[in-house]
Amino acid sequence: MAVGGCGQFCKWIVILFNILFILVGMGLLAGGMYLRFSADVPQDMKTNHFMFMVGLSIAIGVLILITAAFGDYGSCSENKASIGVYCCLLFLLAAAAAIGGGLAFVKISEFSAHVAEFYATIFAQYIVTGDVIRAFILKLFHKAFDCCGLGGAMQTLMGATNICPQQTSFLGIPVSTSSSCLPLIMSQLDASSVLTFFMVIAGILFLVLVCSVMLCCNIKNSEHYSPPLYY
Repeated sequence: MAVGGCGQFCKWIVILFNILFILVGMGLLAGGMYLRFSADVPQDMKTNHFMFMVGLSIAIGVLILITAAFGDYGSCSENKASIGVYCCLLFLLAAAAAIGGGLAFVKISEFSAHVAEFYATIFAQYIVTGDVIRAFILKLFHKAFDCCGLGGAMQTLMGATNICPQQTSFLGIPVSTSSSCLPLIMSQLDASSVLTFFMVIAGILFLVLVCSVMLCCNIKNSEHYSPPLYY
């Protein structure tokens, strides 16, 4: 029996959220797989830290896609068992985001150092490969921190200025006017902003979890509802 009222509203909230969830999961999985298995990067540039970060991205992407699959199937078919699994996975993701935010808040210097090291590795790989995926990741960093690269003249000579947010020209050679990213990443990733970022993610997941629980309860009530008989 189809749900109605509040249950129908929650159903569409869950479906729309899972569409976005699928896009995020596919982005993390595809990007992580590409960075992990791209053959044009020398093996010595794939450091242990880089492999861990890429592996973490792949694992999160897979978990997000599995969660979204249960959510879409359960909400579209109004299957209580699938929605129950979906709620459990959502709770785990929300709890992981909250715990991750707390750990990053407590160890903000180590967290920012990990992010800066990941950026430096991606930038070094981009100098070698020049591929669009690494360029896209670097541009996200550059836009967020208003920076570009590791600084120095070598960056200009090796053609890395095409991914910088601002450029000037000196004797026909494009020159980046942005600051080096490593010190800005270390300084701008403060504890409060990182904690806020993780808590917003956890809050969104908990809101969808509430909608999912309400949808499951509405489905259960609709199954036990029997319309009055008129004689």
